[in-house]
Amino acid sequence: PGDRGPNRKNVLIRMLFLLGIGLLLSFFICLFQWLREEQAKLLFIGLDGMNRYLAFGGSTLLLVLIFCWRVKPRPKTLGVAFTALLLLGFVATRMFRIDGYYGNRTPRITWSWSPNAELEIKNYLASKRQASTPSTPSDPSIPSNQARSTESTEGNFCQLMGNDRQGKVDNISLKTNWQESVPKQLWRHPVGLGWSSFSVVGNAAVTLEQRGDFECVVCYDTWTGIEVWCHAERTRFDHEYGDGPRSTPTIQNGFVFSMGATGIVTCLDLKSGQLIWKQSVFSDPASENLIFGMTGSPVVVNDLVVVTPGAGQGGHAIAFSAATGVEAWRSGDDEASYASPVAISLCKELQILSFNGAGLRSYSLNGKPLWLVPWVTQGESRVNVAQPIVVSCDEAVGSIDSEPRSIGNPKQSRSATVLISSGYDKGTALVKITHSEDQWRTEIVWESKLLKTKLSNIVVHNHFVYGLDNGILACVDVKTGQRTWKSGRYGHGKLMLVGEHLLIQAESGEIILVAATSDEHRELGKFQALSSKTWNHFALAGKVLLVRNDREAAAYQLEIELPSLPSPTSLTAAQRIVQK
Repeated sequence: PGDRGPNRKNVLIRMLFLLGIGLLLSFFICLFQWLREEQAKLLFIGLDGMNRYLAFGGSTLLLVLIFCWRVKPRPKTLGVAFTALLLLGFVATRMFRIDGYYGNRTPRITWSWSPNAELEIKNYLASKRQASTPSTPSDPSIPSNQARSTESTEGNFCQLMGNDRQGKVDNISLKTNWQESVPKQLWRHPVGLGWSSFSVVGNAAVTLEQRGDFECVVCYDTWTGIEVWCHAERTRFDHEYGDGPRSTPTIQNGFVFSMGATGIVTCLDLKSGQLIWKQSVFSDPASENLIFGMTGSPVVVNDLVVVTPGAGQGGHAIAFSAATGVEAWRSGDDEASYASPVAISLCKELQILSFNGAGLRSYSLNGKPLWLVPWVTQGESRVNVAQPIVVSCDEAVGSIDSEPRSIGNPKQSRSATVLISSGYDKGTALVKITHSEDQWRTEIVWESKLLKTKLSNIVVHNHFVYGLDNGILACVDVKTGQRTWKSGRYGHGKLMLVGEHLLIQAESGEIILVAATSDEHRELGKFQALSSKTWNHFALAGKVLLVRNDREAAAYQLEIELPSLPSPTSLTAAQRIVQK
C-alpha cells in the first residue's frame, strides 16, 4: 500500500510521454502533408532568401531548447541570459533599421542614423529653391529651366528598355577599355522615391518620382542634370518594398505619357511640362490596385495610348486617344501583373502584347483579344515582370532561324516566336505563334527552369538568351532551352544588349560590361555608378548612360567605337571639316 502512489505517478508519466510522442508524430505528418500542397510550395518559393534566415533562427532556437533540457541551468542563470538577450535586442533596434528589402526578400539593414532618402531629396530641393524663385507656390519642383533641345535624334531612348522595348541598342558599339578610362560622370544628385527609369529625347530625360505627398513627372537636362520642369499629382503609393511610382514615362511626338503607381495616366507637353489631359484607371485604387502597385509603362501605337491595369471585368487593357485622352476602348478579363505592354508586328500584323497575370495575351489595335499563352506565376500572386522578347516576327512555320518570308498571299501560314520568363521557380519558355486562315494558334516549344528572371529581364543575341537567373547571369540556347553557362553574381538587376556586349546594372548599383558570347562568361569592365539598392532599368541615349534608384540619379558618358574613316590625306577640305 505504501508504493501505490509512486506507481500511479510513473504510469501517468509514461502515458503522458506516449501521448506526447503521438502528438509530435501527428504534427510532423500534418506538416509533411502541408508541405506537399501547392500553396505551401508557393509560400516557401516566395520567401526566397528569407528561408536561410528562418532556417538559422529555427535551428538556433531548437539548439537552445535542447541545451536547456539537457543541462538544466538554474532559473537565475536563465533569467540573466534572457535579460541579456532583451537588452541586446533593444540596442540593436536603436543602432539599426530595416530600409526595404532586396530582390531575394532579405531585409536591407542600415545604421539608424544613416540619411533618409526622403530627407535627402527634400534638402536638395530646398537648396535649389534658395537660389531661384519657384514657378508656382504649390509646385514641389525646383524652378523651371528651358531645355536645350527636345528634338528627335538618333540617340533617343524614348520608352522603357529602348525604342522597341526589347532591351537592345544596336546602332552603337562600346569601347571596352574601362580599366584605362572609367566612364566619365556628368552629374549625380538625389531624386525622389520610386523604381521608374528615364526616357530620353534630345536633351530631355524624363522620369517619375515621389516627393512627399506628390507623385511627379520630372524632366531633367540629360547632360547637366538640371531640372527643367516638374508636373505633380497629389497621390502616393506606399509599400514595404519601396514607396513611389514604378513605371517609366513614354515620349512620343513631343508629348510625355505616364501612368503612376495608383493608376493616374497623364499626357504632358515635353517642352513645358504643361498638362494636356489626365485620366484615372481606378475609381478606388486602395481596393483595385495590385499589391506592388501599377508598374506597367504606357505604350503609344498609332494615335492610341494603351495601358494594362487589370481594372475589373472587361478592363484589363484600356486605350485612350493620344490627342484628347478620351477612352477609345477597353478589353479583356485577365488579371494584371507587372510587365508593360508592347506594340509589335507578329506574322505581319501589328498587335499589343501583354504579359499579364494569366499569361502572354495579344490584342488587336481595336482591342480584340487574339490569343493567349497561359503562364501563371506564384499562384494567386501572379508575378510576371519581365518583358516578352520577340525572337522572330514572320517566318516559315516550324523553324525559328529561317529567313523572313515575303508578304505574298495574306492567307498564307505565318509564324513567330516569343520568349517569356518569370521567377519563383517558373522559368523561361519559347512560345510559337501561328497565323493561318484568320486563325491564331499558340504552343510552347520548350520550357526550362534554367533561367528564372524574377525582377530582371532577358535579351537575345545570335540565338542565345541572356538573363539573371535568380541573380546570377546565365546564357541559354534559344533553340533548345539548354544552358551553356552560368556565372557572375549581379543580384536582381537589369541588363541590355549594346552591339556585341551586355551592359548590366547590378542590384548593388554597379555597372558591368560583359561580352555577349555563348561559350563563356567574360567581364570586360565595371564601375560603381550608384551606391544603393537599384531595381530601376537604365537608359542609354547615344553615349550618355542614365541610371537611378529610389535615392539618386546619375549620368555617365561612355566611350563608343567610331566607324573606320579614310586617311585625312585622301579627304577633301569639306570632308576633313566634317571628320573634325
